[in-house]
Amino acid sequence: MNYIKTCLKKCDRIYVSYHEIKLLRRERKGMLANAADRFAKEKPEHGDLKDYKRALYRHRVFYGEYMHAFEFWKIDEKKRNDFISDREMMCIYRKTILKKVYQVLKNKVTTLQLFEKCVHRRWLYAPNSTYDAFESLVSTTDCIAKPLQGMKGQGVFKIEKQADKNLRDLYSFCCKNDMLIEEYVRSCGEIEEFHPQSLNTIRVVTISNKGKCELLGAMLRMGIKNNVVDNSSAGGVVASIDINTGEVTTLGVDKEGNQYEKHPDSGKTIKGFVIPNWGNIVRLCKELPELLPELVFAGWDIAVLSNGELELIEANVAPLVSGGLQSPMKVGLKPRLSALGKEVLGYDPLKLISVWSKSYVKYEGVYGRY
Repeated sequence: MNYIKTCLKKCDRIYVSYHEIKLLRRERKGMLANAADRFAKEKPEHGDLKDYKRALYRHRVFYGEYMHAFEFWKIDEKKRNDFISDREMMCIYRKTILKKVYQVLKNKVTTLQLFEKCVHRRWLYAPNSTYDAFESLVSTTDCIAKPLQGMKGQGVFKIEKQADKNLRDLYSFCCKNDMLIEEYVRSCGEIEEFHPQSLNTIRVVTISNKGKCELLGAMLRMGIKNNVVDNSSAGGVVASIDINTGEVTTLGVDKEGNQYEKHPDSGKTIKGFVIPNWGNIVRLCKELPELLPELVFAGWDIAVLSNGELELIEANVAPLVSGGLQSPMKVGLKPRLSALGKEVLGYDPLKLISVWSKSYVKYEGVYGRY
């Protein structure tokens, strides 16, 4: 046993199998308890706890995926096999993401530095900046403040241009909370029209290896109400993009599964919109992994600015795919992920997904035994 532990310590992945069994059991127990609580409180018209438990054990779906994103309650097992849950994706990420890659992209400062060729906005990291530099930036332009290692748009707020005001308290707050301050940029008019209060971005998910890169999928992300972020986890609306044409091919959808033919605030029609400068977006997202050759999966948040220039907003090392890439289409990604994995990586990434229970080891879908 000590020999095994020593070998596992040498593993360079962010997660190792020695710890996985206990964590997966803990996850399963917590997800089932959460679902039972929500079924009891919400009393949904569709689905039931027994069916959810079956889907949980076989597909590791959250309640929201079962009920809203995938609508498992109305599809058969054969179609369910095509969907990949966020927890299943995490199984793949844990076995493909190197520690050093994770550390680079988890930190927004190192991300901006690495991909500086496609970052044109001004920015500073408050704890490492002087008050004078901070004042110079926020007093001359609107800015966005982000927690250095924040996720899902949490803790993000807009700083209105504050000339001739006392900024000491704001500077102290940003330093204390490890905030990254970025110049506020605006989308081109066609994209901004969906929701002017937020920077509406295009999320492109890539899979890459040794100079080869392919797009797994893409989506348009739009904020709602007074939100300054476009994250679906913050209530935003997403819609799928045809990666060959750049056309939005689905209705918009939010995390509760509500569908929108038009943006709920602006009334602009979503389906059929063609992303400006799409060819260059694809080209950029295929070039970016070259700057970090050991990168396997990534989610690139790209903004198309008013002058047509492309701006990299963020790079996500472990992008979630259930809400954005599968929910709008109600089509699972497993067939495409399997095919691209074999083409780009040389193996099927679905084989990296672990089962939770011996009773399901014999479970066979179109992808074999995990």
